[in-house]
Amino acid sequence: MAFTLEDYFQQSQALAIAGLQNSLKSNEDALALSNQATDDAIWRMAQNNAMAKMKGLNKLAETANQMAN
Repeated sequence: MAFTLEDYFQQSQALAIAGLQNSLKSNEDALALSNQATDDAIWRMAQNNAMAKMKGLNKLAETANQMAN
């Protein structure tokens, strides 16, 4: 089967468009994962901060009880 230059051009263009669409989807997926990782890290920092405050308050209460005795 013989191909014309126009056939070759159309196939090349279709492959290029499919490649760009695939690249765009991959970039969107990577960005979504990056955003999720950032959100998770911020949540963990907030949890760690809350735990540190609780430990500090427990230590403060313990010290106050020791001073009261």
